[in-house]
Amino acid sequence: MNLSNRIVTLPLWAVLYFVFGYASHKINGPFAATGYIWLPAGVSVAAFMLAPARRWLGLGLAFLAAQMLLGVVEGRDAFRMLLFSLDEIGFAALAVALVHMMQFSLEGLAFLRGLLLAGVVSSVGGAVFGAGWFWLFMDVPFWSTAKVWAAADFVGVLIVTPVLAGWARFSAARSGGRRRGEFVFGILALLAVLITAAAVFDGTRVVRLSLDVSYALTYIPLFFTAIVALLLGGRGGSIAVALLSALVLVNTAQGDGPFADTAVYHGYSLLVAQLYLAVAALLTLLISTLSTARQQLHEQAASRQNDVELALAASGQLVYNLDPHSGRLRWSGSVERAFGLPEASLATLDDVLARVHPDDRAEVRRRWLRESDGEARGDLTFRLMLPAGAVTTVVDMSGPLLDGDDSVALIAGAWRIASSHDTEGRRAA
Repeated sequence: MNLSNRIVTLPLWAVLYFVFGYASHKINGPFAATGYIWLPAGVSVAAFMLAPARRWLGLGLAFLAAQMLLGVVEGRDAFRMLLFSLDEIGFAALAVALVHMMQFSLEGLAFLRGLLLAGVVSSVGGAVFGAGWFWLFMDVPFWSTAKVWAAADFVGVLIVTPVLAGWARFSAARSGGRRRGEFVFGILALLAVLITAAAVFDGTRVVRLSLDVSYALTYIPLFFTAIVALLLGGRGGSIAVALLSALVLVNTAQGDGPFADTAVYHGYSLLVAQLYLAVAALLTLLISTLSTARQQLHEQAASRQNDVELALAASGQLVYNLDPHSGRLRWSGSVERAFGLPEASLATLDDVLARVHPDDRAEVRRRWLRESDGEARGDLTFRLMLPAGAVTTVVDMSGPLLDGDDSVALIAGAWRIASSHDTEGRRAA
């Protein structure tokens, strides 16, 4: 990243921190020691994860400026804002530093592990320091403050960090990507998250439901959020969680929805909402992580298969597996390129034998169908009446794989094409 990009990036992080901080305070309402929601915790953790360590000082100063500006706007004590900034930003940097000491990646299980570790360390560390200061100097109960503080920071990390980390690395694919059907159904599931969340948590809904029914309906947005994560991946799932969080927190803060209806006081309803959103975030992260891991395995397998196909084509070989019981063959390599026939034309033992030269057919049949005598098999050279109008000399290198009772379970082998001549004897390849 060049200097001009860094000059633009730092103010953007500061603006994000300020906006999320202002929104968190509006949702919390009046509070003394700590609020129930603190979304900037996710902003700071995401920024430190995405930036190299040499740029952390600049990020920390940008976040400090944003936090002090937030204190000025809301008329809060400057010294407390300074302590709060050093506490939150410092523990976020410490948490990410610990994550980088492990095997860390922005994808897969490593990201999930790193996110959870960073969330726990930054939230618990910040809560202990902040609640301890209030307890020592302002006689505020330690445990009740610390648990709210830690919950607010942890949920902020779970909600915000995946969105920023995922989309900061986004680049539009030129081709391929997700299939059209998956994308369309993923967008429909995302709309369903918004519709069902609004129906359950919005107090202005037309149909009035009992409290028990309202609580049961809170699972429906979670279901559609999981569908989004499956169809659209981690980025789509994080967007779904962010939108669900906005609807749940705003409506709960306004006194709407099942969480507010059963709350003894305003803060308790936000704590319950945070627990709900933490489950939603963890569910989405787990689904997207497992989905990504599976996709990576498929890509690696496809890449290895492609390498094998290229190597076989370059060396003029084919590899096969023959089930002696069913007579089915499975080929690796290009049958069509070697013999001018689709692979389906050589899918069974009878298909192959029908194209073996009549003088060699009985010997090839005995080689494949005889019981194993425990001796190593030598190579067999025979002729195929392929491609059309030509005779191809093939060297078969194969051997049986035995079951526990010493019966043949599978025959694995390879064909090496030695030469090919047309039926008049002129060399064709």
